[in-house]
Amino acid sequence: MLRTDSTSFSNLTYKMSMLYQKVHARLDPSLDQELKEFMMDCQKLKEYADTCNQQIDLLRHNIQQKQQFGFLFSKNEHMLKTFGLAEKYKDLDSPILITGEKGCAKEALARLIHLNSFRKGPFVMTDEHFSMASFFEQKEATLYFPHVSLLSPASQKLLESCLHHAWQHHNRLIVSVLHPGHLEPSLHHKMNPLVLSVLPLRERKEDILHLMDIFIRELSQNKKTLDHFSTAALKKILEYPWPGNIGELKSVVKQILRLNPNEKSYSLSHLPENIVGSSLKNFASIIESSQTLPQAEAILEEALVRESLVKHNWNKTQVSKDLGISRSGLLQKVQKYHIK
Repeated sequence: MLRTDSTSFSNLTYKMSMLYQKVHARLDPSLDQELKEFMMDCQKLKEYADTCNQQIDLLRHNIQQKQQFGFLFSKNEHMLKTFGLAEKYKDLDSPILITGEKGCAKEALARLIHLNSFRKGPFVMTDEHFSMASFFEQKEATLYFPHVSLLSPASQKLLESCLHHAWQHHNRLIVSVLHPGHLEPSLHHKMNPLVLSVLPLRERKEDILHLMDIFIRELSQNKKTLDHFSTAALKKILEYPWPGNIGELKSVVKQILRLNPNEKSYSLSHLPENIVGSSLKNFASIIESSQTLPQAEAILEEALVRESLVKHNWNKTQVSKDLGISRSGLLQKVQKYHIK
């Protein structure tokens, strides 16, 4: 274990002190001095151990701080740099441009930048009810423009209008886009923004299981954790590209828990078909519902025969070839499972 146990040093020092008192009268004067020096060395060693423990605690705290920005967490190197820049930019007045796909927590990052800054005004999102006049009555506020693109010229025009007035009231603008090129070049030039980029979940797979565990605990009220999912299920979850990013991950976890509230463990059969694949999901269900291996083999065999018959419109020659069995063997299985 890395951490030094200072209690053990305290016990050692105490025992040495008691030993010194017991043998002091019996010792040769020269040995008496050596024992005193040894006792002093033990005390210095204890003090050094205490200092090491304090440094270890500080290092752990610093590592944890670097992996988080507010409630956002990541182990990904790129995301850690983004968190560091967000911390650096939070108190500046310059506009911020956050790039990334939908569902990557761009809004959460924007809110945290505002909450961690000196600004005491509100965090305001632009929508159909937004009033620019009412916004500029605020001071030290943040105005957030979500999903700005070249296909939304009205939002770009509003952004340009707000840009002229924001600095006068110490208000800040934060804009989120899928890509920097989604801003009009002239507007991008006027903004001269500080840029933060957020990676899609498929490019930061080291964060998937941690995020999933957070969602499981949150949605189950801490009654379940990541440990309730099988290794095979977690492997499939890590392989899935998550086009909907963090939002899709949370939605999938919510669906699994809602549809299977009394399950004590979750396997491949509990995952959505788009993640695990329909064939593998059906196979997993067959295995789990069968009590014996022969029973599972029979159910799977019947399913394969039926699927192939439908696929080839009951052309027994094609079905036999597809399944790798003889025509007579196919007829036997059709009769065995009463397939009509």
